[in-house]
Amino acid sequence: MKEIIIHAGFHPEVKREYNGEHIHKVLYKKEGITAREFTSGRPVSKDTVFYKLDNDAWIKGIGDEKYVTDWTNEERWGRVEEVEYDDEGNVISRQDLGFMILRVDRSKGLL
Repeated sequence: MKEIIIHAGFHPEVKREYNGEHIHKVLYKKEGITAREFTSGRPVSKDTVFYKLDNDAWIKGIGDEKYVTDWTNEERWGRVEEVEYDDEGNVISRQDLGFMILRVDRSKGLL
């Protein structure tokens, strides 16, 4: 059995379910920046990881499965992976699919 899981660290108490939203593929990953971000010029940690998506946007990981657009913290993203289980529920494989933008839907308790 396969399941698509969304890792969204902003509200870990809410399990985010995949409902067919567009998943942006990662084209490029950049790690180990020590001086300043290459786009905004703001200081960052050397542990910051940037991902270039197929829509030409850059997002960055800010820790604990939290991802934001590199130029604003207002646009939040979730990492999407496909997990395959055997009949006993053990994980057989995991595959990163990319990222999807997280939308606010107060009627479903999504912030």
